[in-house]
Amino acid sequence: MASIPSITDLSQAFQYLESFTNLEKSKLTNVQRNYRLDRMNVLLERFDEPHRNPRILHIAGTKGKGSTAVMLASILEAGGYKTGLYTSPHVESYLERINISLAPPDSSLIVALVNRIKDEIEHLQRTLPGDFPPTTFELMTLLAFLLFRETQCDIWVLETGIGGRLDATNVVSPLASLITPLDLEHTELLGNTLEEIAREKGGIIKPGVPVFCGIQEPRAKAVFRSLCEQRGSALRFLEEELEELRVRLEREGTAFTIKLKNRRAEEFHLALRGVFQAENAALAYLSLTYLSLAKTLPALPIDAYRKGFGRAFLPGRMEVRSWEPPVILDGAHTPLSVKRLMESFRILFPEKGVLIFGSISGKDPLHMARLLVPHFKHIVISTPGSFKESEPRKVYEIFRALHPGTVLVEAPDAALETALSLSGLNTPILVTGSFYMIAEIRRLLVPVPG
Repeated sequence: MASIPSITDLSQAFQYLESFTNLEKSKLTNVQRNYRLDRMNVLLERFDEPHRNPRILHIAGTKGKGSTAVMLASILEAGGYKTGLYTSPHVESYLERINISLAPPDSSLIVALVNRIKDEIEHLQRTLPGDFPPTTFELMTLLAFLLFRETQCDIWVLETGIGGRLDATNVVSPLASLITPLDLEHTELLGNTLEEIAREKGGIIKPGVPVFCGIQEPRAKAVFRSLCEQRGSALRFLEEELEELRVRLEREGTAFTIKLKNRRAEEFHLALRGVFQAENAALAYLSLTYLSLAKTLPALPIDAYRKGFGRAFLPGRMEVRSWEPPVILDGAHTPLSVKRLMESFRILFPEKGVLIFGSISGKDPLHMARLLVPHFKHIVISTPGSFKESEPRKVYEIFRALHPGTVLVEAPDAALETALSLSGLNTPILVTGSFYMIAEIRRLLVPVPG
């Protein structure tokens, strides 16, 4: 590999990382994926193993893992911990993926560390296990670990990318493993059944490390019970620990009351909207409560939970980008996530509005269309950017068969203009189908103040 000039700014830094084989754009083969952990360990050894941090919370799952991660980080930060947070994907900027104390890292530190990574990669050439260059996700994970070490974070909250067993983050020894609800996604890599996916996600379970699971189907629960028995890991399922979870959706967020077994009831308010967000919050609350009871972490004051839940935010999760008319962005892209989205969306916006939908290839637009079509008067199909392959005309034909008034407007800016016209600047507009679709629309809208 020819020597590359030094990186001088943030844009160049992320362009350099994205120049490598990117699993989010062109997937590696299963054979290549088998080298993931060996490759990460080689990379980490080059930097004196920054991941050897005793305080790490590791999160896998299909739905809600990013929201659960940001809630955990927000609570811990409010409780006095300097917290490193690593999530994916991003909506508009790679800076969304790595937070320190709930803020993006210093740009000059990122540039300096990416230059260090670049120098090492040039020396490594193709000597990584598997004989292919590092992936963008591997290098982003390495960067996150280096940033957390350099800034002396007290505790890290890590969200897996795809799967768990072979995920680049699965080189850590955490305080606890969390697994959020599962759905059939990335089946070409993780398996075609819920049991197969559960085994891949359950790959983050470490011997003797406690596991906290969100609401799961019985088939997934059986897999997690078996894995925890094999590895001697204590296991708690959210639905078995809850005595009460009452939820009230509001324009400003989500209010909920939670009572765990043998604990007093507590009331909280989330900045994030959705009944499903209250369930994510309950998993975060369960995990931190029991880690405190086990003296794995010092007990957190209840005000840390209140403050943490009240300020935790991720873009593209029932995010209101405008109120006149209401424009709501949500990255739901599986049937389960669409179903849960609509349960909450219809409570806040019971009238039939306008849908902008765009999904990338390899998803299940027919199943999602069946869930969405009954609740919208107008439907606009558009293109979810160009980062990943999509077939908007094929998606349009699927929706039109169920809703004859569906229109295809491939350019996202024109799709938004069409939706605004159809809404009469009054009825709500929902944008969903993929994070790529909402990113296209989000950048066209000025954020709601406050």
